[in-house]
Amino acid sequence: MPPASAQSLLGRQAVLITEESLVGNWVAPGMRVRLTEDFRFTLDGDAGTYQVQGDSLVLRLPGREVAYQFKLEKDELTLSGGDLAQPLKFVRQASISAFFRRLFEFSPEALKFKVYRILIILGIVALCRVALTLLRGVSRMIILSDRGPLRFVYRYRKNRALTLHSLGLNIAKYVIYFTAFGFILGEFGIPATAYLASLSVIGLAVGFGSQGLVQDTVTGFFVIFEAQFDVGDMVQISDQVGIVEELGLRMTKLRNYLGQTVFIPNRNLSVVGTFAAGAQHALVDVAAPGPEAAQQETRVLRVLGEEIKEQFKGAVLAEPEVIGPLSLRTGEHFVRMHLAIWPQQQWVVQEQLIPRIRALLKQQGFEIPGDRIAVSYHGREERSVQSWEHALKSFTSRIVRSSRQPPTGSGGA
Repeated sequence: MPPASAQSLLGRQAVLITEESLVGNWVAPGMRVRLTEDFRFTLDGDAGTYQVQGDSLVLRLPGREVAYQFKLEKDELTLSGGDLAQPLKFVRQASISAFFRRLFEFSPEALKFKVYRILIILGIVALCRVALTLLRGVSRMIILSDRGPLRFVYRYRKNRALTLHSLGLNIAKYVIYFTAFGFILGEFGIPATAYLASLSVIGLAVGFGSQGLVQDTVTGFFVIFEAQFDVGDMVQISDQVGIVEELGLRMTKLRNYLGQTVFIPNRNLSVVGTFAAGAQHALVDVAAPGPEAAQQETRVLRVLGEEIKEQFKGAVLAEPEVIGPLSLRTGEHFVRMHLAIWPQQQWVVQEQLIPRIRALLKQQGFEIPGDRIAVSYHGREERSVQSWEHALKSFTSRIVRSSRQPPTGSGGA
């Protein structure tokens, strides 16, 4: 048995080690305590002194003193007793000074340790990239494929399938990034419990101070759940018109006529307009003196439609369709050209198509009665409601027809 002086020396050394281990920042959900080397502490704006007495941590404030039983295990500090109804667990928060001290150590052992940690971090980053690439490829095979398990959704609700693909990749990306970031912090000496505790604090801050982010998520959920619009649809949101490229829980991405990618927070999706068949439809009716002349005008307008589509590829989204000759009960005759154009690009019709129709018909020797060329814009054409027998027969025929057709793609989109 060691002498009393040796016991006293060992006990004092144990107390010094405990006091040194307590120095630092300790965090718990919604709470942060800082213990300094000069036996001072701060707790959520309150400041005072502390003392270690055996297995008790005594916190002293002006006019008040509270003693807690503490248990110290590596980077975890558990307090109980005092004014606590149940034990409270803290985790150590790595300090900046300690981090830089470890960063600039140049001993052979420390250098070997740093290289090892750097290789691990690079491996985590590479693994994330590989995981996202594989996930993107597998999701394309499952969702965006004519042969995948969701091929019926892709064939008949292609835009809906694109939306599910975009949403799934967004969620998976956030999960992978947050998990990888936690592993990287672990390589810097920050335990996973501290990372999770900081996430809970961030969650509280988001809940109380960032209502906009919460509103984005809630709005995005209902937009996707109610299928208000999907990826690939042509929409107008406020003053922005474009094709939906990505639809997530936080924001929506549009590609407009100029090729710009527009990011719109979901909380701004208050008024959304969708365009039928992904375009604005224009009908151009050109008067003709008689049925024979209308037949000849039809051929001329078909050639002009092909040239317009070739010249204005960005504005004219589909090959113009010429319908005619058409006759009215009043004895008038006309030819109709149907165009699908990018919304808000009516200048193609008004400033390019109509003047060229007049010039070309005049050049070909055709006369437009009264110089009447009427332009109208319309949305989705109205269809009569089908009976359930007709709808079932139509659906069955589509299934049979699609099963007989060979695949049109390689399975990717």
